[in-house]
Amino acid sequence: MLKPENEKQKLEWFSKVEKEFGNCIGIAYQDGVPTGFFQYAPAKFFARVKEYISGQPSEDAVFLACLHITDEEARGKGFGTLILKDLVAELKKRGIKAIETYARRSSENNPSGPLRFYLKNGFKVDNEKDDFPLARLEL
Repeated sequence: MLKPENEKQKLEWFSKVEKEFGNCIGIAYQDGVPTGFFQYAPAKFFARVKEYISGQPSEDAVFLACLHITDEEARGKGFGTLILKDLVAELKKRGIKAIETYARRSSENNPSGPLRFYLKNGFKVDNEKDDFPLARLEL
């Protein structure tokens, strides 16, 4: 649960992004139960991207900050791939050129998930200087 001050900041962030960019989140359901979620927007909306040493996301791409399957029993069963395919379809309709994310090479413990997931789904490593390479999918 978010602290009230953090919740207020997050709601303000969502409001700003929605006004300037449009939808930037999604929740995936299985049998009416939330199974996963994702968050994305142009990188300029994510202050922490400047902290990564594997380069900065491109201006022509949407930055995928989080893609997480919350139900541990559902992990590895294709839900992340389905979420990603839906997101790709939505972004193509919006005229977005690419998706980029920092995906962790050595572990699944990362908000956007493991690098192997993205490589399996067509992403290419764009820049790699540490355990969090910048991966890119051309749309």
